[in-house]
Amino acid sequence: MQENSSNRLLSELMQQSKLEMPFSDFEETTMHRIEQTMVQEVTVSRDRKLSFVFFVLGTCLGLVLNTILQRSEYSFLTLSTGTIVLVFQTGFILLFLIQLDKHSTLIKQWLRRRQV
Repeated sequence: MQENSSNRLLSELMQQSKLEMPFSDFEETTMHRIEQTMVQEVTVSRDRKLSFVFFVLGTCLGLVLNTILQRSEYSFLTLSTGTIVLVFQTGFILLFLIQLDKHSTLIKQWLRRRQV
């Protein structure tokens, strides 16, 4: 008799411990959000890699153009070659430093995420 009542009590406790979902589609919505997050992380990772590749390619192209400009002897709109090279180098260094700062931030975020 005591075993039967303890089973009944246990059964009642188990009935009360059922977790009610706040919405009927709560589980489906949560799983859909997780899938979207995973797809977004893959896309962001690919975009970061492409960004780094284009940063390196742009830097190499800028260095090549700098070398070509230094060796050329042409003037443009009455500007001497030295002035053209100086303007190009100033712009190149400015853009390089801005992009380097942005890429260093991305690399720091990536490293922090890898450690977690």
